[in-house]
Amino acid sequence: MLESKVADVIGKQDLLRLSADTSVAEAAKQMAARHVGAMLVCEGEALRGIFTERDMLERVVAADLAPGATLLKEVMTPDPASIAAEETLLQAIFAMKERLTRHLLVTRGEDLVGIVSVRDLLRAVVDSRLEERQRFDDLWDGFPV
Repeated sequence: MLESKVADVIGKQDLLRLSADTSVAEAAKQMAARHVGAMLVCEGEALRGIFTERDMLERVVAADLAPGATLLKEVMTPDPASIAAEETLLQAIFAMKERLTRHLLVTRGEDLVGIVSVRDLLRAVVDSRLEERQRFDDLWDGFPV
């Protein structure tokens, strides 16, 4: 399972992209509506950074900033870590650990194709184990022991 490709875990994503001049409050509303924990911060078509749930917690709430008056460009993570779509889940785990991050941008060549989170990786590993357990149970079902 850990040798599976990151591309297989992320599938096809419609990434949330907001302007760097968007308020944190608006970003939070859109993230909640889309059920995502990370989004891209852009100026025009240019990627400027990533904004995550952790950024909101540490840089906005814990810093006692007003979400409606704080802009993404003030609290985003610039230069986010990335990984190639063809890398393995194990490589993604090590990259997250090395960079002390919970999200990685996923690239294919020069193209940004997704975001993978530690939650995505955990879900993939757990789902794989459950499927493996079900196959094992199916194999032994009705076998005289």
